[in-house]
Amino acid sequence: MDSQTIANGSGTAGDGMSNAERLMKQHAPAESHNVSMEEVPDEDAIAHPPPSATHADPSHDAAPSAEPAMSAKAAGKQPQREEPATAGASKPRLDTQSEEAFPALGAPKSQPAAAPTMWSKKPAAVGKAAQGVSNGTANGHTNGSKPSSRTSTPMSGMVTPSSTAPSQGGKMQLPGRQSEQISLPISMMTPRNQLKKPLLEILRDINKRSKATIEAKAGPSGHMTFEGTGPTNDVRASLKEVANQLCARQNIKVPIPASLRGRIVGKQGATIQAISKKTGARINISKQEAAEILDDDDMETMVDVQIEGDPFAVQMAKTDIEKIVNEHTSTVNSKLKDVPAEYYPFLAAQQNARMNALQQGDRDLKMQIPQYHTWNEQAPPPSQGNRQPVSFAAQAGLPIQLAGDREAVAEAKAEIERQVKELQRQLTLEQMNMTRGRHQFIVGDMGIPLQEFMQQTGCSVILPPDHDDTEDITIVGPPDRIDEAMEKVFELAGGMQEASVDIAKQHANAPRGAQAHARDVTRYLQQQQALQEIERSHNAKIVPGNGGNWMIYTRDPKSGMKARSEVMNLINGHPPTRFQPVDVDPFYHARLREQAARQIREQHGVRVVVPDEFDDSPVLLVFEDRVPSSEYQLPRKQPNSQDAQGFQQALQEAQQQILNMMHGHQEIVSKDVEAPNKFHDKIRRHVDKHHQALPEGQIPVQVNYGGARQQGAKRPSAPLVNLRGPQDFVDALNQTMLAFIEQEKQDELERGFTLSFDFPQKFANHLIGRKGENINRMRDEFDVDIQLNDGKCEIKGPEAKANACKKHILEMGKKLEDEATHQLNIPAQYHRDLIGREGSQVNRLQDRYNVRVNFPRSKKDDEDATEGGDAAPARRGNQQGPNEVIIKGPSRGADQCRDELLSLLQYVKDNSHAATVSVAQSQVPSLIGSGGKEMESMRLETGAQIDVPNTREAAGSNGRAEIKLKGSKQAVEAAKKLIEAKSKVFDDSVTRNLDVDRKHHRLIIGAQGSNLRNIIVQAGGPDEPRMHNRMIRFPKTDAEGSNIRIEGQKAVVDKICAAIEALVQQQESQKNDIAEVKPDKHRLLIGRGGETRRQLEQQFGVTINVPRQGETGPQRSQVKIAGQPEDVDKAKAHILELTKEQEGETINIPRRFHHTIADNGQFFRRLRNDHKVTVDHGGQRPPPKPTAPAPTRSSGGGEAMPLITDDSSAEGGSGQHQWETHSLHSSAEEGDIPWVLSGPSPEALAAARAKLERAVEEAGKQDTVGFLILPDPRAYRHVIGPGGSEINRIRKQTGTRIQVPRADSGAEAIEIMGGKEGVEEAKRVILEVVGNAQQ
Repeated sequence: MDSQTIANGSGTAGDGMSNAERLMKQHAPAESHNVSMEEVPDEDAIAHPPPSATHADPSHDAAPSAEPAMSAKAAGKQPQREEPATAGASKPRLDTQSEEAFPALGAPKSQPAAAPTMWSKKPAAVGKAAQGVSNGTANGHTNGSKPSSRTSTPMSGMVTPSSTAPSQGGKMQLPGRQSEQISLPISMMTPRNQLKKPLLEILRDINKRSKATIEAKAGPSGHMTFEGTGPTNDVRASLKEVANQLCARQNIKVPIPASLRGRIVGKQGATIQAISKKTGARINISKQEAAEILDDDDMETMVDVQIEGDPFAVQMAKTDIEKIVNEHTSTVNSKLKDVPAEYYPFLAAQQNARMNALQQGDRDLKMQIPQYHTWNEQAPPPSQGNRQPVSFAAQAGLPIQLAGDREAVAEAKAEIERQVKELQRQLTLEQMNMTRGRHQFIVGDMGIPLQEFMQQTGCSVILPPDHDDTEDITIVGPPDRIDEAMEKVFELAGGMQEASVDIAKQHANAPRGAQAHARDVTRYLQQQQALQEIERSHNAKIVPGNGGNWMIYTRDPKSGMKARSEVMNLINGHPPTRFQPVDVDPFYHARLREQAARQIREQHGVRVVVPDEFDDSPVLLVFEDRVPSSEYQLPRKQPNSQDAQGFQQALQEAQQQILNMMHGHQEIVSKDVEAPNKFHDKIRRHVDKHHQALPEGQIPVQVNYGGARQQGAKRPSAPLVNLRGPQDFVDALNQTMLAFIEQEKQDELERGFTLSFDFPQKFANHLIGRKGENINRMRDEFDVDIQLNDGKCEIKGPEAKANACKKHILEMGKKLEDEATHQLNIPAQYHRDLIGREGSQVNRLQDRYNVRVNFPRSKKDDEDATEGGDAAPARRGNQQGPNEVIIKGPSRGADQCRDELLSLLQYVKDNSHAATVSVAQSQVPSLIGSGGKEMESMRLETGAQIDVPNTREAAGSNGRAEIKLKGSKQAVEAAKKLIEAKSKVFDDSVTRNLDVDRKHHRLIIGAQGSNLRNIIVQAGGPDEPRMHNRMIRFPKTDAEGSNIRIEGQKAVVDKICAAIEALVQQQESQKNDIAEVKPDKHRLLIGRGGETRRQLEQQFGVTINVPRQGETGPQRSQVKIAGQPEDVDKAKAHILELTKEQEGETINIPRRFHHTIADNGQFFRRLRNDHKVTVDHGGQRPPPKPTAPAPTRSSGGGEAMPLITDDSSAEGGSGQHQWETHSLHSSAEEGDIPWVLSGPSPEALAAARAKLERAVEEAGKQDTVGFLILPDPRAYRHVIGPGGSEINRIRKQTGTRIQVPRADSGAEAIEIMGGKEGVEEAKRVILEVVGNAQQ
C-alpha cells in the first residue's frame, strides 16, 4: 500500500485523515460530543506553550488494532484536527530537539560516517531515506547499508517520540492541551502474558491518575503507537510511565574518548550522578576508569559508558552524555604514527593543495609533517637491487600531527592514507656510498632545500645521522628517476673543497703519544661544541678522524683556509699540559657527571670529560680556568712554561679529589640475580626505596633489569636483574632483593584473597585523590588492588598486605570523620600578610596543625583547577567568598589553627597602619643607600615597614614617587617624620658640577680623605664619613671627564665650591722649585718615619718631595718643593741651611775597637744628641761585628735546670756555677777605619773628639769578656738588686760592663766585659752577692 509521511508521523490514505480520525468519524453519529471553549487563558498553557514546529516520525499505514475501539469518552478527549489544505501535504514538524518543549527527550544527533570516532561542534544533519523517512527507519529497516556511528540514528528498539500539535493555520486547539505520541517496538515491550495487568487496564489506571489521556494505536510494522492528549507536562509524564510499565529495561554502551572520562564523571562524581538523577538511568564507567582521570589529547582511544534503564531514561542519559562530549571535542588533535617517515617528503610536497581543499567552508585544520632527510633511530631498509617497490617501517616517535575540526581531520587522515597506499606501489630506493664530510652539502642548511631537490629529481634523499658511522646515502623515489637523483647527489657533493689538518703533528712530543693526545683534544672540543662554532662561522663541515687527521669541507677555498687556520690555533691552545687522563671505573661515572664534575670545575678550574656509557676511554681532565664556566673562552695561543706549571698543579688536585671519592670503597663487582620478568616493576620500586634510605653521599648500586646492559640492538629482556657496585653494597642490596623476590613469590599464591568493607561514600574522593593519585599510591605501596563502589571498598591481594591496606584506609576514614571545618570572615586586605611571602605563613600553620587553610583563590587559580562536568558543583574558588577563609582538618588542630590565625589577624590589624610619603624620584636611590644600608637603618630606627617603588614603577607626572609605610601607629609616624625631613633637605638641595683638572683631585681629597672631610665639615656639612661620598662625587679612575659633582643644601654647596675653587686657584698659583741636596743628606730632611719632612711641610705650607733611593742620575739629588712663591723660597733656604756642609774632622780608629766603641749605635746617638755631631766613615764599610760566644748550661756541662719545687735554700754556692772567658779582640780585623765627625761648630767637634778619644782609651783596656751562668736563674734578680742598685755598684767597683740576661731573651749567661782583672773581680763580687742572698 502506498504511504505518505505527514506531520504527526502516522500513515494516512488519500483523504489526509489519520486512523483515529476515521474511527472518530464512524462513531460521530452515535455519540456526539460537543466541545465547549472557555475564554479564560489556561495557566498550564501559559507555563508550557505548545511548540511551533513538529518533528516527523516514521510510520506507515495502520494495522488492525489488537485492542477494542476506544470509548466515546476517550474519543471525546481527542483534540480537534485541522483539515489539510492539500491531500497528502505534511504538517509543520515539531522540534523535538527543543529543551523547552521536550526536556532531554529529543532524538539524538546523527554523526557523519566519515569520522565515526571523532567529535565536532557542528551538528550533523539527520540522514533521510529516499522516501523522506527521517530518523533512520523505513519499513522497519535502517537507513542505508553502512553501520551507524555512536551518535547517528537510534539503535533498533529505541523510543521515538513525536507530537501532533497543530500548526498556526489549522483549527484552534484547546488552551493547554497537547497531543504527543510515542512509537514502541513490540520486540522491546514486555510480552503480554508477563504483564501484571492487561494493557487497557494499565492505560486506564494511568488516565485516572493523570490529567492526560493515553490511547493505544497500531503503529508501523513491528511497532505500537501510544498517543497522549492533555496538559504538556502530564502528557509527557504519562507517556514515560507507559514506557516504564510496558517496556523491558534497556542496556546500551556509548563509546566516548578516553580523555573525556573525567568530564563525564565530574568532580567527585557530581556530573554522572546528576545525569543519573535527572534521567533515572543507571550509568556506569568501570571502577578503574572512574579512578583514573586522564589529561590526554588523544581522541581516538575510546571507552564505553554503560547506560541501563527504561527507553526514555536511556535515551535522555545518552543525549546528555553526547552533549558533554560534543562540547569538548569541537576540535581534535590526532597523530598518525603508522605512516613511514620515508613518505613524508612526498606527502609534504602536496600539503598546500590538500590543506586548501580540506579547509573549504571555513573549517579549521592544521597539519604538520616532520621534515625528514636524516634518519635518527631507524635506518631505511637495505636496497634490493631490483628497484621494486619497497616496504618501509613506520616510526611512532615521528608522527604526522593533525589538529582542527573533527570532520576536516578525519578527511585529512583518509586522504593521507590514500596517498600512502599509492606511494607504497610507486616508490623504491637505492643506496650509494659517499664520504661523510660531503653529506651536509647535499640537502639541509649547507645544501639545497629538500623541496628543491625533489622538484628537480622527483626523489628524496635520506642521510645518516652524525652519531652513526655509516656513509650510505639513501635515495627514495620512482624507479625511473633514481638515476637522475643520484647524478644530482654527485653534482652537489662534488662542488666543494676539502682540506686536511693533522692535529697529531701539532704536539708530536706529547708524553702519552701524539695519537692519544689527538683523541683527547677531539673528545674535549666535541663536548664543548667548539667545532660546531667554527662550522657556523665559516659555513664548513669538520670531520674529526680517529688518528688525528681532520677533514674540512667548504664551498670555497677561502672559507676552508680560514677554518683550517682557526682549528690550528685552537689545537695550539690545548697542549698536553692541559690534559690529564684518569682511570675511573664506570660505576663512578654517574656521580662524576652529576656532582663531582661541577665541584671540580668551580674549585680547580678543571673540566671533567666523562665517557659515554659504552665508551671504554678514561675520564679526561682538562684545565680551563678558574673563571666561571659561562665566561670561559677557549684559548687560541700556546701557553708559557709558567702557565703550564699552574695547569699541572690544578690537574693533580682535581685528580686527587676524584681518587678520594673512590677511596674507601671495596672492589667493584657485578652480580646477576634471577628474577621473573613479571616482578621487575615491583623490584624497581623496592630498589628505589632502598636507594632513598641510603646515607647521604653514598653512591647507589647500579641496577639493570633484564641483565647487564650491552651495546648494540635491543634484546629480549632476560629474567635477571644485574647489580654492579662495591662488593659490600652489592651484597647488601642482593640480600634484600632475594628476600623481596621470595616474598613476592609467596604473595602470588595469595592473590585471590579478597577483603570487602564499608567506607563512607562521602570520603571516596579523598581516597581516590586527584587523578587517582592517592588510590594508585596505596596500590603500589601495599601491592594490592583497590576498588570502590557505592560505599564499599574491596581489596584484593595477599592477606597480610590486604589487611595492612585495610587498616590504613580505615584510619584514613577515622581521621576524615574527625575532620572539622571553620569558616572565618577575614577582610581580603589582610590576606596577603596572613599568607606570607610565597605562602610561608600559611604553610607553617598547615604543617604545625596538620590542617588545610584555604584562602579565596584568584581567577587564574580557578582556571588551573580540575574541571568538572556540566552538572558539577562550582569549584571551591567560585563558592568561597572574597573574605572567607576555610580551615579544614582534625578538630583539635583546626581549633588551634583558627585561634592562632585570629591572633595573627589581630596583630596584623594592630600593625597595619599605613601612610605614604611623596619624595622626588631622584631621591629614591639615596634613601635606599648602597646595598640598602640607608633603608635598613631607617627601618631599624623606626620599626616600620618601608616599601620603596622600584625602577620599573614610573614616577608621577610631577616627578614624585610614593613611599609606602606600614606598621604600628607610632612606627609609621616616626618613619613619616624622618622621611619627610630627608625629603625637605633633598628638595632644598642643589647640584653643581665643577670642572677641575684631574691633577688636582688627589690634593682635594687628601690623605685618606682628610682634606675632603675638612672642606665638608667647615662648610657646615655632615660629619658622617659615609655621607661625604654622596655629597661630593669624583670621576672614576677609568672614566673620562674631570667634573666634580657636589650635591646638598645650597649654602653648604656654595661653601664647598668656594673652598675647592680656592684650593685649585692656590694650586694653580703655586711655584715649583728644586733644591740640590746630596743623597747622604736626605736623611736630615726625612727624619725618623718621615717626621722631619712633615714638620717642614706644616711649618712652611709647602710640599716636599725627596727622591727615592732607587732613582739615578741628576734626579737623585733634586729635592722638589711646591707651594706659594714666598713659602717655597723660605722652605728652600731652610733646607739648604739644614743640609749645608758642616765643619768636620777625621779620626782614625782601630777596626778592632769599632764595635766596642759604637756599642750597637748608642755612642753615635749620644754624640748627635749631646753635641749635634754626626759620624760617617768616608764611604768605607764598617768591619763585621765579631761573633760572640753564647754559652748555655748544656754546653757548659752544668746540672739540669732546678724545678720550682726545689728548696731555694739548698746549696747553690760558687762551686756549682759555670764560668768561661774569651779574648775580646782575638778575631777582629787589623787596621784603622776613619770616623768623620761633622758638627755645627768647632766647640762641638772638640767635645765630640774628646769623648771619642776617651772611648778609644777605654776600649783598649777592655780585652776580655766573661760569661757566668748561675745554677739557679732565680738568683739573677739578686745581681740586679732593687732598681739596679747592685749591678751599678758592681760596674762602678770593677770598671766593667755587665749585662744580665732577661727572662724572655733566651740567654742564660751574665756577660762581663772589661780588663781581665776587672772581669775576674766582677765575677767574684757577683758570686758573693748571690751567696749572701741565699743564706
